Amino acid sequence: MNLFTTSALKTLSRGLLAVLVMGGTFAVAQEKKWKDQAEYDLYSKMAASKNPDEQLTLLKQWEEKYPQSDYKLERAQAFLVVYTQKNDGQGVYDASKRLLTIDPNSSQSNYMLTLLTISLNKTDAAGLETGTKAANALIGQLDTMFAMDKKPANVSEEQWKKQRSDTEVLAYKTLGWVEQQKKNYPGAEAQFRKALDLNPMNAEMSYFIGTVIALQKEKDIKRQAEAMWHFARAGNLEGAGALDPTRKSQIAKYFERVFKSFAGDDEAEMKNIIMQAKGAPYPPANFEIKSKEQKMIENEEKFKAENPDLYMFMQVKKGLVAENGETYWEDTLKNAELPKFRGKIVSLSPEKNPKEIVVAITSADQPEVTLVMETALRGTADVGTELSFVGVAKEFTKDPFSMKVDVENDKLEGWPVQAAPAKKTPARKPAAKKPTKKK
Repeated sequence: MNLFTTSALKTLSRGLLAVLVMGGTFAVAQEKKWKDQAEYDLYSKMAASKNPDEQLTLLKQWEEKYPQSDYKLERAQAFLVVYTQKNDGQGVYDASKRLLTIDPNSSQSNYMLTLLTISLNKTDAAGLETGTKAANALIGQLDTMFAMDKKPANVSEEQWKKQRSDTEVLAYKTLGWVEQQKKNYPGAEAQFRKALDLNPMNAEMSYFIGTVIALQKEKDIKRQAEAMWHFARAGNLEGAGALDPTRKSQIAKYFERVFKSFAGDDEAEMKNIIMQAKGAPYPPANFEIKSKEQKMIENEEKFKAENPDLYMFMQVKKGLVAENGETYWEDTLKNAELPKFRGKIVSLSPEKNPKEIVVAITSADQPEVTLVMETALRGTADVGTELSFVGVAKEFTKDPFSMKVDVENDKLEGWPVQAAPAKKTPARKPAAKKPTKKK
């Protein structure tokens, strides 16, 4: 296992371990005494070696032969250094715990235990307790650890401050992770937020916050929207705080899938949320993502207000084609006067002076309702002519859907007024000529 996954972490670890190893040489306190020459020779051989495996063998010999050495502390520190050089995570973890038994204030041990609680997935009760204690101790030691007189010469003041911030972020990240394993999701969220506040460009913290909000299974839609904001940010944030490309892509795809499942396929809305989330670690106070159900209800209310008669017919039709449509027909609609509906003529029977008119209501030309007139209408009308009517429901077919209604002539509106045939004027007889007087 590679303990140091980023250059920043490598630099940080070198800084923390500088007191233990300088140029490959192990330092020991001079005021202490060796038990004998053999102990000193063991130490010297170990310190001179450049091979971590050989160093580890010599350290174990030293520990076995001189368990009560004056240099127990330095030896425990050397174990930590060698396991770190070997990238042996479990070895570093065990060495850190051993060092704490000798030096309860070891910041190096607390740092490594804080780091490795997550890296080694220490989810058992003892591991979670160790991680919590180490992270809290680490936070308390930050001022001492990162005092300016402790700064290595090859690390700038700006880098040293950043390392302090990164260490504090790591501590809160571990505390949040521990609470998440305990299923204390609100507690985990609080710790992750502290970490994100310290480094707002940390995409991983955004992902963790989104995860624990989602795990709380909040019924509040605003909280679901908040979780999606964090997933959008984690999956699309760029720069120093971004996740590695593979993980970033996975989270971006996860956000897209969750968004579409929750809010529908509005690509423009989704892209707008991504752009907003990339610009801020937290959503604004009024941020919301409307669910598909919300949008449907709002659209339905708007449609209802703008098209009340069409909306009413669609509700009637919906009830009739439902599984219990026949019951709805028999109990509610049959022989009942329906509200006023509007439809467009599909056909007339007969075409002139029709007694029946087939109309489409929800579409332009799909036959749905047959109007059976009280008496035949006069004249004719073009297909597509819009009519309004109030009728009494008489017959119903479920598949394909059709309904017959009886309509009184005076309850039909929109039928074209047919011009009455012109009356013929009787031809006038020519005026009789007056008789001419004979001369």
